Amino acid sequence: MKYVYYGFGAFIGFVCGIGLNLIFYWLDQSGVKFAGFLIHNFGFLGKYLLELINALPVIGAALGIILIKLLFNREVTDNHH
Repeated sequence: MKYVYYGFGAFIGFVCGIGLNLIFYWLDQSGVKFAGFLIHNFGFLGKYLLELINALPVIGAALGIILIKLLFNREVTDNHH
C-alpha cells in the first residue's frame, strides 16, 4: 500500500512540475525572453537555472515522494504492532 502513496505523491509532484515548466515555456513563447535574460545577465548560473527549470517535473516527483514520507510516515512504515 505504501507504493500507492509514493506513486500518488510522485504523480502529483510530476504534474505540478510540468505545470510550472509550461508556465516558463509560455512566458518564453509570448515574447518575454526569460531564457535570454538569464543567460545574458547571469552567464553560467543562468544556464544552470534554466536546466533546473527543465528538470522541474523530476524534481517535483522526488519532492512529492519526500512529502508523502513526511506527511504519512505512520501509514507507509512497515511497523504493524
